[in-house]
Amino acid sequence: MGRRRDMSEKGKVVTPAAPGLINKEDIPAVLPILPLRNSVFFPGGVLPLAVGRQKTIALIKDAVRDDQVIGVVTQRKAEEEDPGAEDLHKMGTVARIVKLLKMGEDNYSLVVQGLARFRVVELVQEHPYLKARIEPVDDKSPVDEVEIEALGINLKKLAREVIEMMPELPAAATELVESITQPGHLADLIAANVDVPIEEKQQVLETVDLKERMKLVLELLNRKREILKLSSKIDSQVKGEMSKTQREYYLRQQLKAIKEELGELGEEEEELDELGERLKKIGLPPEVEKVANKELNRLKSIPTASSE
Repeated sequence: MGRRRDMSEKGKVVTPAAPGLINKEDIPAVLPILPLRNSVFFPGGVLPLAVGRQKTIALIKDAVRDDQVIGVVTQRKAEEEDPGAEDLHKMGTVARIVKLLKMGEDNYSLVVQGLARFRVVELVQEHPYLKARIEPVDDKSPVDEVEIEALGINLKKLAREVIEMMPELPAAATELVESITQPGHLADLIAANVDVPIEEKQQVLETVDLKERMKLVLELLNRKREILKLSSKIDSQVKGEMSKTQREYYLRQQLKAIKEELGELGEEEEELDELGERLKKIGLPPEVEKVANKELNRLKSIPTASSE
């Protein structure tokens, strides 16, 4: 059997929670650390997770019993089964366990709510689970609030465009984006949901300068929009080429049927049809086959009485 995964992202972060749900002074200096695979968890987000490793099970049991917050930190390598200090990123999210369900003997399902950013200073415990000394991290807000407001408007506009290009997303996604008023929360929410590599999401989490973070998320969104545009264009071109080929084949078959009905299908055309079938069976290179078919179609269009 393959290795059992401890953390798996069960769904996108779609439920926003208001940032600032915990005061800086209420965050403990030492937090139990929950390693996260294949995802990055942001403040203001709510994320369902599946848990299977014994260390993590012990952590969440203690956290629920003592009603304490935990630290969620993304692993550098998802395949690492027992991550240590060097296997974890330095920036994580203070979180509260809002729901816990036992799914089996060694499997739990929980929902965590992101509260604030923190930086790992050092690990102070490895057993029965990881604990680290941490320091809370605040957003660095620029003096120029006008620029922040402009960046927020651009983020919402670009997010709407991307959502419209992705019909699989619920209609409520646009309303969700529009409802966010705090710029830092807006950037985090979009970064959590946009389909980009884990490393780039982690970069957003580690960018504490608010203006720089919003610019970074704008870049990610803009690239996503261009990819969606190109994908749509390629899809249309492929469908167009298929339609053109199918239409030409249909018309040729109709023309052949009409000629047969009128008794105008001569031996030459039958021979050309046989030649076409033989060419298909040979398996010519694509470029050669294209030229051969073009010449064959030209010969079919030439009147029988022609000198060619």
